[in-house]
Amino acid sequence: MSITHLTSVSQLNTILAKSNDKLTVIDFHAAWCGPCHAIAPHFEALSKKHTNVNFLKCDVDEAKDVASLYKVSAMPTFIFLKGDSKVDQVRGADKTGLTNTITKHASSPSSSAFSGKGQTLGSSSSPSSPSSDAGAASAGPLAAIKNMDIQMQVFIVLIGTYTFFWWLGWVH
Repeated sequence: MSITHLTSVSQLNTILAKSNDKLTVIDFHAAWCGPCHAIAPHFEALSKKHTNVNFLKCDVDEAKDVASLYKVSAMPTFIFLKGDSKVDQVRGADKTGLTNTITKHASSPSSSAFSGKGQTLGSSSSPSSPSSDAGAASAGPLAAIKNMDIQMQVFIVLIGTYTFFWWLGWVH
C-alpha cells in the first residue's frame, strides 16, 4: 500500500473517518533528522507488507498542527491509531519495535492463524483442562514438578543442588 503524506489535521480526520477499525500508523519525521532517514526504507517496506494498514507520514515542520495534536517531541515518532483512538507509540528509529507494534495491532485475535492453547513437545495428545491442572497442583509438589517442561525441571534441580552445596559450606 502506498504511503500518504499528511499536510493537515483535516486531511488526517478524513482518512481516519474512512477506516474505523483499521490500524493507522503515522511516521512523524523531519527533513533534518538522520534517524528518520535511516528508518524510512523500513517503514516503506512495512507498508508494502501490511496492506491492511494505513501508513501515513507527517513532516513535523510542514504539518505542525498534526504534530502538536499528538504532542510529538522527538523524531522519529510512530503513532498507532485504531479509528481516531491512539493505541500505541514507538519513539526513535527502532526497527524491531516498529515491526512488532504493527504486527501486534494489525491482526485481530479472531483472524490469527494460530488459535487455541496448542501443545508443546512432550505434551499429551489432548489439551489439558483447567480441572486436571488444579488436580496436579493439589497432588503435591513432586507431581507439579513432574508436569513441568524439562527445562524448568533441570532449572529446579540446579537451584536445589546449588543450595545444598552452599548449605554444606556453611555447616562445615
